[in-house]
Amino acid sequence: IKGVIPEKKPDVIELEDKKNGLKETPPISKIVSTSSKQEKNKSILQDSIINPFIDGPQPINENKEAETGWLKQTVSRCKGALQQFQLRSKLLSESLTPNAALLKFQGSSNLKVDDILKRQSELLTTHGLNIISVKGEPGIVAISIARPDRKVLHLFQVWKQWIPNIENGNDEILIGIKEDDSGLLFFSPKKNSPHTLIAGSTGSGKSVLMQNIILAIACTNTPDQSKITLIDPKLGVDYFAFEGLPHLQGGVIDNQDKAIEALSELTIEMDRRYNILKQNRVSNIYDLNKKEGATEHLPFLWVIHDEFAEWMMTEDYSKVVSNIVARLGVKARAAGIFLIFAAQRPDNRVMPMQLRANLGNRLILRVDAEGTSDIATGEKGAGAEKLLGKGHLAAKLEGEEKIITAQVPFLKTEEIESIVRGLLSQERKS
Repeated sequence: IKGVIPEKKPDVIELEDKKNGLKETPPISKIVSTSSKQEKNKSILQDSIINPFIDGPQPINENKEAETGWLKQTVSRCKGALQQFQLRSKLLSESLTPNAALLKFQGSSNLKVDDILKRQSELLTTHGLNIISVKGEPGIVAISIARPDRKVLHLFQVWKQWIPNIENGNDEILIGIKEDDSGLLFFSPKKNSPHTLIAGSTGSGKSVLMQNIILAIACTNTPDQSKITLIDPKLGVDYFAFEGLPHLQGGVIDNQDKAIEALSELTIEMDRRYNILKQNRVSNIYDLNKKEGATEHLPFLWVIHDEFAEWMMTEDYSKVVSNIVARLGVKARAAGIFLIFAAQRPDNRVMPMQLRANLGNRLILRVDAEGTSDIATGEKGAGAEKLLGKGHLAAKLEGEEKIITAQVPFLKTEEIESIVRGLLSQERKS
């Protein structure tokens, strides 16, 4: 299942902060499946409840001239600094991301990633260049320099570029805009690992990322195509807006015993699903749901566990969770059971190595320390402690060679509530 990335890249916009910025949702129509027959310029879920947000008037960037001027000054200062360091450089490209100026220089024996990294402090204090990251690409040294004023990406402006295939259910979830090329960033339990770890400290944007994921699942799947189990030890304070979501099984679970019960049922359900696959002579849920005359079509099961570290300090809970995740392992992909575990600080005390190994996708926002970054990403020196917060993301996806830096889009609570009301209304009418 692949999302389509149009040639036109999404605009970076400033979010208007107006209390009355939302329009009333018009009468709800049926969700229209996005198929190969659909025109390529159509966006996600045409004629549905999100049209007021996608098609409504958009903020105009009135500071474009100032941004262009800052980019030129930054390029000039960077080239001057490299020349002062006697690092001969050829600038290949320059661009603005929501968070930075991205400058790509031709790599050579005279300009390497380490040459920039070891001068990072001097570049900041002497030349006023706040280096976020320095990455090596084939023949290229890419330098990201923080903008003085970050731009806010709105969820529905990003979704406007997304055309998912939702005919048999969608598991390819859009989570942000990549900083290297402004393309769309997806994670998929089919393409990548079936299980995912999310980490980020206070103010990192972890809750907004989780809300993005839940809304993306709900808006690209009917309740018959995807079901969500949501566990939150914080009494669901970040998820009140999702109350009534028809995809949500049992509301928000905020009790350990109920969470253990829900998690324990997963292995039983996985075995049941494998028997169904065997009966229908298919090897995975994707083929089963496409098969005409199948004895049963199965929904994806998404288990989203926020702040799991809080309960992992309890021995019984830790044992149950570790055993279940180990049992599911990679077998869960074929069965359509996907785990997403989130924590502020997934250190060794609450996240044993075997548990981390089974959570193959890593969606890491800003963390407090380099050691936490190394544990969370599974890669030494990944630099998640240097991220800017508020949705600035380092994604290490199974099957991808390198960490991808991206920006998670923002959405308001009242927008979530409006979408959930619309989805609930659709479900009642169907």
